[in-house]
Amino acid sequence: MNQPQHTLTDEAEQRLQQAFPDSHTTEVRVVWWDDGGHLEEIVKAAAEQLGVGFRAAEGFPLSLRTDALKEERETDRPIVWYVGKEKQGRDWFRDIRETGGEVTKSIEELTADLYGVNPWDIFDVEMNDDATRTQIAGIIKDEFQSLGTPIYGDLRQEIYTRGDGKIIDHLLREGWPEISRDPGTVAEIRAKLDDDIPIPDGADPEEITSTVRRWAVAQALHRSGVDASHFPAGFGESSHSPLTTLLNMGGTRARAEEYLGEEFWAEVIRGLDDIWAYADCPVDRALDDALWKSWYETFEAGDLSTCIEQAQIRQEALTVYPDHTGWRDLWTQCEHLARLQQQFSAWEDRDGQADPFSAYADVDEGSWQIDNEVLHLQLTGTPETDVPADHPATETLPQLRDELLTSRYRGYLGTLADEVEAAMQVGQPLLNKESAHEWWSDHEEEFEKAGTVAVLLIDALRYDLAQRLAADLNESFDVSRETRLSTLPSETKFGMAALTPGRSFRFSLEMYNGALTPFQGDRSLSNKTRRKDFLSDEGWSVPDDREDGWGEHRIAYYDKEIDEVGEGEIGEMVHHFDNYVTELAAMIRDKLDNKNWDQIYVVTDHGFVLLPDGTTTEAVPSNAPESEVKYRRVAGDDLSGLTNGVSLSGSTPGLDYLDTDLQLLVDPRQHFSKQSYSGDRYYHGGLLPQECMLSFLKIQK
Repeated sequence: MNQPQHTLTDEAEQRLQQAFPDSHTTEVRVVWWDDGGHLEEIVKAAAEQLGVGFRAAEGFPLSLRTDALKEERETDRPIVWYVGKEKQGRDWFRDIRETGGEVTKSIEELTADLYGVNPWDIFDVEMNDDATRTQIAGIIKDEFQSLGTPIYGDLRQEIYTRGDGKIIDHLLREGWPEISRDPGTVAEIRAKLDDDIPIPDGADPEEITSTVRRWAVAQALHRSGVDASHFPAGFGESSHSPLTTLLNMGGTRARAEEYLGEEFWAEVIRGLDDIWAYADCPVDRALDDALWKSWYETFEAGDLSTCIEQAQIRQEALTVYPDHTGWRDLWTQCEHLARLQQQFSAWEDRDGQADPFSAYADVDEGSWQIDNEVLHLQLTGTPETDVPADHPATETLPQLRDELLTSRYRGYLGTLADEVEAAMQVGQPLLNKESAHEWWSDHEEEFEKAGTVAVLLIDALRYDLAQRLAADLNESFDVSRETRLSTLPSETKFGMAALTPGRSFRFSLEMYNGALTPFQGDRSLSNKTRRKDFLSDEGWSVPDDREDGWGEHRIAYYDKEIDEVGEGEIGEMVHHFDNYVTELAAMIRDKLDNKNWDQIYVVTDHGFVLLPDGTTTEAVPSNAPESEVKYRRVAGDDLSGLTNGVSLSGSTPGLDYLDTDLQLLVDPRQHFSKQSYSGDRYYHGGLLPQECMLSFLKIQK
């Protein structure tokens, strides 16, 4: 078939030229009967090209005779009368036909004339309803408007697929449901596809679809490096991969289930030597199964760097599918499993030269990274529940994850606690640690020089969360970090009181009316209201939310969301923490980029411990005269009867602000028997580095 060189409008113009008499006057008319009524715009455009008038019937065809005499008087050129209905033997315009001309063409007939085929080859009107006919007519017109004159085969594919593109792409996306199952149509599609794909003789729609998808997966595997010799003839023979192209345009969750949830070439994949050479291929369940088995063997062998690299390769390959698809989450979890195992190994192999507080809070190599990876791992959930039940990961992943998140992490916390207690007994690990209560006075000169400065006082921003915040902002801003030892005990009441203006030597903690109380000189700062009043007296504005009240040039903003979520053990805590850091980073960007703030400081009062699910805790004795008991500490002037934990006082090097004694717990499973907080997993107040080692940030452009 020769490709036409003119358009559907040109074809209509030719029909009009043939209908008008060779010699005609301005009064001559041609009637165009259009069964279906889909050619009005095309016939009108053809009339304009021909230089004649055009009028369409409004409702009943004989309405065209209305004002016909007036039309003759006012029109100085021939006219086309258009009737968007089938003629059906009606000879209402015999006079027009005899003096002028008549055309009876529907859109299917006109298109068939253009290509030199039968009208039913374009669309079989008798086999379909009016709604489908209207849909196909729209597709035909769209194809001619957007592409000029489409190739006949391409137009047929658009008609088959109801405007959904080439037949191969449609079968890969949608399967057969929208395509006619008429035997003639099936045979035509089978013959069309057989030019590229080995479709079996007599294949029905389901077998055609299955073969096309199997062929497309083979093409994708070949594109990733699988040699064509592994496949039967006709499969995997070129680098053309329509499935890869389709997925790169935006794979859906359904695509993941179709192409990663099903096996296509299991025998071929089992015969490959180095399965990771093909890991960039995002299809075939058999490939993902084999990759997991290989990855797990590498993990068990202890080659964790390779495990991390492989998991990243696989994550990149699967980015063609939406976020939080089961397979993507699975490989994200694999990366964090390997990273956590790597951190545990580094912790176990450390040289032991640094005290446990410094070893935890080293920005580059500290064991805070264990807590960070634990949180990341918890965020990835249980991805094995979102992949097929017989995926090999479903057998091993839950146990591996549980081992690292429970027994290994509990063991790490227990060992860390033992080292803290030992260090406190034989050394002075808190000496020469920069203290949180000295931070404000250390930065007063900076505050004076800054044009606009905001101090964000974030309750319970644990060390690893602060590092994540810093990393999130580091590409856009200048971020400085400093490590501080929290005010002990590591509770909000004391940590926030320490982060107020004034000379650090005037800050103290002492027993007052039976309760441990923070003072700045003679001024009690035992609650938020008193702290806000103190800040206000010192020239700082304290807004109640992130938007209103930020008109002054010195802002101190309190936010306790993390601690409220933790102490209330609300929902999925780790997701709350993760989202909070993201939102806090966005707020800081907005303040610096759009609200013209010069400097923003992020400081905190304490960290926290988040025990693994199912951890049992032990209540230990807390009886002491005239003392105050909380979950992880006892305060009083005579705590000599207490044996659990670590004893601290004003004579402990580094804690000269204490005017009373403290007994702080270190063992992660212990809490004092008399306490006002009943949380099982989330707590703070003790002396584990997670509770008391802090990271303060300064962010500026």
